Amino acid sequence: MLYITYVDLYDKSNYGVSKKVMSQIAFFEKCFGRVYYTTCRGQMIYLMEGKRVVDKGLAITRAMCTAVIEGWLDKYRVQRSYIRYYFADKWFLELLKVQKEKGIQSVLEIPTYPYDGELAEGRLKKEDNYYRRQLCQYIEWVATNSGHASIWGMLCIPLLNGVDMEANPLCLNKNKTQKIVLIGVSSMARWHGYERLLKGIFNYYANGGERDFLFKIVGEGPESGKYQKLVAEYGLESRVEFCGLLRGEALDKQYEQADIAVSSLGLYKTGIQAVTPIKGAEYCARGIPFICGYYDMRFPEGADYIMAVPNNPEPINMHKVISFYENIVIQNGYQERMRNYALEHFTWEGIMAPIVQKLK
Repeated sequence: MLYITYVDLYDKSNYGVSKKVMSQIAFFEKCFGRVYYTTCRGQMIYLMEGKRVVDKGLAITRAMCTAVIEGWLDKYRVQRSYIRYYFADKWFLELLKVQKEKGIQSVLEIPTYPYDGELAEGRLKKEDNYYRRQLCQYIEWVATNSGHASIWGMLCIPLLNGVDMEANPLCLNKNKTQKIVLIGVSSMARWHGYERLLKGIFNYYANGGERDFLFKIVGEGPESGKYQKLVAEYGLESRVEFCGLLRGEALDKQYEQADIAVSSLGLYKTGIQAVTPIKGAEYCARGIPFICGYYDMRFPEGADYIMAVPNNPEPINMHKVISFYENIVIQNGYQERMRNYALEHFTWEGIMAPIVQKLK
C-alpha cells in the first residue's frame, strides 16, 4: 500500500499533520501489512517505510513529482493507495488516471472542506477550482470530516479526527490555588485565533478583574510573532508564557499543570463553521476541559466540559471562562468521564475501519 502526501512530514511546523498521518499508517499496517508513504522536502520527494528512506526522486515541478510517484506504483507493486489531498491540477489528475488504469484501489482524504478560504487568490486557486470537478472520473470515495454526503461527485466517508490514546495520557490536575491555567497547543496558524483570548484577558484586567490567569502557549508557527507583539502591547508578560515547541514528557508536564485547554478560535477566517480537529480529541483524551470557536460534531450537544464560543473575532469573555471553570471542577470524575468518551469514540481503529473496507 502507498500513502501519498505532498508535505514535509519531518518539518516541525507540520508536527500535527505528521502525527495524524503516522497514526493512520500504523493502522493501515495492521490491516494490509507493508505501507510505504511519501514525504517532500525542498525539491525532492522521498518514499519511506517507517523511518527508512526506500527511494527518492527529483520533484522540482508537479509534473516531475507525478512522474516519480507513477514510477513507484509499478516498482513497488502498489495495489491500493490513500491520498492526502493538497490541491488539484492536470498532473494530479494524471496520477489518478494512471492509478485507475492499473486497477489500484484508492481513497482521497480532504483534510479540510470547504477550504477556499485557506487559498490565496491566484493561479493555484483557479487551477484547483477547475480540475477538482474532474476528480470524480477517477476517484469514487473521499474521506472528510465535513459532514457532506458527496463532494464534487464523489461519495463521502465520514472521517473524524482521532487520537493516539497512549501518547495522550489522562491528566489528573488537582489545582488547589485560585489561579486558572489555560494551555493552547498548536502550530500557530491564523485560524487558531489566540488573539481573541489575549484581548479577552486584557479587557478583563482593564475592567478591574482580580482572578489570576496564566495562558501557556505551546508551539511555533506563522502567528507566533503576532501573539508576542500583542502580549507586549497589552502588558500581559506576567499572564502569558510562550513555551515553544514541546513533545513527549515536556509537553505532558505542561498539560498536567493546565485547568483549561484552548482549541481553535479563528476558524471564521476560513469560512468554516464545523470541524473535528485532532486537538479537541487530544484534550478530551487527557481529561482537560476546553474552549473552542466551532461546532465539533464528535461531541454530544451541550457537553459540560466544552465551552463553545461564537465563531467570530470578538474577544473571549473571561467572566464566562471563570464560570465554566468553576462549574466543571466541582464535579468528581469529570476527567475520567472525558477519557472514557475518547476511548469510545476517538480511536483510529474505529475511525479508519470504513476506509479500510473501501480499500479491500
